[in-house]
Amino acid sequence: MTAFHDEAFDAPTKLKLEIFRGYVREWLPVFLTRSRTGQRGHTKVGIYDFFAGPGHDKDGYPGSPLIIIQELKQFCNEREQVKDQDVDIRVVLNDADIQHIETLKAEVAKIACGRGCCAVEYSALPFSDALEANLPRISDAGSASLIIMDQFGVKEVTPEIIRNLADCRRTDILFFISSSFVRRFVDTREIAATFDADAQGIRTVEYNATHRFICNYFRRKLGDAEYYLAPFSIKKGANIYGVIYGTGNLLGLEKFLDVCWKVDRATGEANYNIDGDFAWAGQRSLFAEQNVIRKIDLFEHDLREFIRTRSPTNHDMYKFCLTKGFRPMHAVDAMRTMQHNGEIKVLEVPSDLPARAGAFYLSYDHYKNDPRVRFAIGGEQ
Repeated sequence: MTAFHDEAFDAPTKLKLEIFRGYVREWLPVFLTRSRTGQRGHTKVGIYDFFAGPGHDKDGYPGSPLIIIQELKQFCNEREQVKDQDVDIRVVLNDADIQHIETLKAEVAKIACGRGCCAVEYSALPFSDALEANLPRISDAGSASLIIMDQFGVKEVTPEIIRNLADCRRTDILFFISSSFVRRFVDTREIAATFDADAQGIRTVEYNATHRFICNYFRRKLGDAEYYLAPFSIKKGANIYGVIYGTGNLLGLEKFLDVCWKVDRATGEANYNIDGDFAWAGQRSLFAEQNVIRKIDLFEHDLREFIRTRSPTNHDMYKFCLTKGFRPMHAVDAMRTMQHNGEIKVLEVPSDLPARAGAFYLSYDHYKNDPRVRFAIGGEQ
């Protein structure tokens, strides 16, 4: 464990940290900005890094705990006028290695803003003990929490832990897992202690889709919970790792997908050609039918089927595109073409009169209010 931080972070590790930073930057304004109405659903905000390490690599490149402190400081400096001063903010940094924590304390002290509005707590506990100690605060109805679990390997973050965290209100998670390790050793006792027989299916999927399978595995273990998971796959040599994000809020899911699509403009899902598409990263085939991104092609097909079978409202459509791993703008682009070609009709709710062209209302603000329109295949009412 020490050797990892004694070396310079490689490009895949820096990409993972870039995703972490991007989401923390999106997350903070949602829970730290003063409400226009003066009403809020939470009075406490907690950010938990349970595998914090010493804070940086040998070259001083910041790891996740220093990224949290940096982003909090930047938010306070740039958004002071809109920051909610009545919210209690706590950062909990844990690592099983006490020496890492002692080093981290010194590093945080160098960059913390010093205003005293954010309390930083440290612990040197095994992950399970640290999680148990903080679970009452995380599960408190008045708390909003962001949990980072950058485990070494696969054993610590289990489906049961994700289910328990999914039951906590306003709790978002980002965890890292060595997915190809699961694939390689899925038959062993060590992996069976974390992943049940359902994980055996990992051997049947394309190798590039290994992390996507792991995310779907965790998703299945959530059962009927209204909690959303999304993956980002990272290839390092022959190995595939990845981040899995979890949230009970569609706005959180949209913000995570925004970060992912900025990194991978082709599929929003990987730092490599996950589906072997010719059209990925500017590649071209002599055959026109191969010059498509399969994920986008499948999404547009599913979109048409969703409209045909459900006649969905803008609420339904907003949720549909996010749970498929796409931002609302992707659905808007596809539906604008479909509307222009007469493939779909957009009808106002509740009058069922034709809506103006391009009036799709696919945003979180519209999702919070009554449905504005519904969509039907052209010619249907």
